[in-house]
Amino acid sequence: MLESPDYIVRGYGSDNRIVYGTGAVTPTGRIAARAQDLLARPEIDYVHVRSARNNCYQCRIERG
Repeated sequence: MLESPDYIVRGYGSDNRIVYGTGAVTPTGRIAARAQDLLARPEIDYVHVRSARNNCYQCRIERG
């Protein structure tokens, strides 16, 4: 993981649905900052990191 130059980082709500408008292709080095920004929003419960090429799930980031 994290060998690609970029990934999709997207927020999800407590209903396990995408919070529309949160998905963005993000450079690998900016994933942590992007996730932190998304998790600061009260409507976002967790973040998925997915392949920017074929949308395969890579990992989930939660508040900790």
